[in-house]
Amino acid sequence: MNFLSLCWKNLKRRKTRTTLTILGVAIAAACLFSILSFDTGYRRALAEEMKRSGAHLYVSTEGCPLEAASLILHGGEIPKFLPEERLEQVRQIPGVHAAAGMLIFGVPNPNIGNKIDLFYGVTPDMVDLRPYWKIAGRFPSNDNEILLGAEVAKVEKRSVGDKMYFEGLDKEFVVSGILERTGTQDDGFYFLNLKTAQRLFHKPDALTTVPVGVENLDRLGEVEKRIKARLPDVYVVTEKQMTSTIQQFVGGSKTLIASVTLIAVLVSLLGVLNTVLMSVFEMMREFGYMRCVGAMRRHIFRIVLTETLLICGVGGLAGGLLGLLFSSATDRFLRVLLPYAPAGRLLSIEPMVFVLAVLIAVFMGAVAGVYPAFRAAAVSPMEAVRNE
Repeated sequence: MNFLSLCWKNLKRRKTRTTLTILGVAIAAACLFSILSFDTGYRRALAEEMKRSGAHLYVSTEGCPLEAASLILHGGEIPKFLPEERLEQVRQIPGVHAAAGMLIFGVPNPNIGNKIDLFYGVTPDMVDLRPYWKIAGRFPSNDNEILLGAEVAKVEKRSVGDKMYFEGLDKEFVVSGILERTGTQDDGFYFLNLKTAQRLFHKPDALTTVPVGVENLDRLGEVEKRIKARLPDVYVVTEKQMTSTIQQFVGGSKTLIASVTLIAVLVSLLGVLNTVLMSVFEMMREFGYMRCVGAMRRHIFRIVLTETLLICGVGGLAGGLLGLLFSSATDRFLRVLLPYAPAGRLLSIEPMVFVLAVLIAVFMGAVAGVYPAFRAAAVSPMEAVRNE
């Protein structure tokens, strides 16, 4: 009988304990698989979304529009605004394909706890900077019209032509258009004509930012330098910097997810250690008999370590499969948890990620099995006689 067969028979003798330990390892491996897939998938989805966006630069007083949106969502106020005249000045710069004015404001929603509705006042040029926008209806053209993101329209159960009253603004709007689902944060926003937003929020001739599309991406750096040279008082954020900023926003959430995963791994590691140690203590007499009939210390060590690796190997494979099976549900959960989730899958399902999760689970087994294996290998042949 070979070592592998012997170890497997030993594990089957303790079915309940072995099954629960494998389940613990599987949960840890599933968490590992999910966070590794998320780390790769989020960066890829974000990069793809930024590439297909028509806005390659953002001009503001400082920071970027997403920082402004985050500040508003957390109940703060934007300290500085951009004069609206900067919009036309940016449009005149060589290499600029399109530029739009944008004013961002949040309004508390008294019907949903502490929720804040995010309003974007934009100029019609915004349509040129969002090539993926498809509007059912039309862009708002007067003070009484509003454009809804797809998710907002779904939640509020509104159609083109319906009326919406906002208690926080004490104003009623007519839905002039609804965005088809984009898979971006735009799905959750309300869009107004820029002039309407400036009047409503008492910010005449003010902008939060000016998104800019360039004619040739190869000359993006030249356009950025021209804007800074002609408008030295503005702050220019590139697509790359925007991506970095968004990743910083989700950094806290990613740390939380990683912490939960680490705890799951540690608990699983202790569970494996506990299971193997209990098995070793129960089998001390058997190990003693094995020593009496000629088994070497290394043979005992190998048996215990192989059992541990079997538990973690099976658990790792099961966890990887669980991660694959529930990847869609995990993706939906992460979209709820994370701000500014990009379009596309947040989890990148790749063979190497699966293999890495399983290998980490096996390594965890190797670490957990070393001490019990040493304890078992140290048993004396007299142990069998002493316990008779």
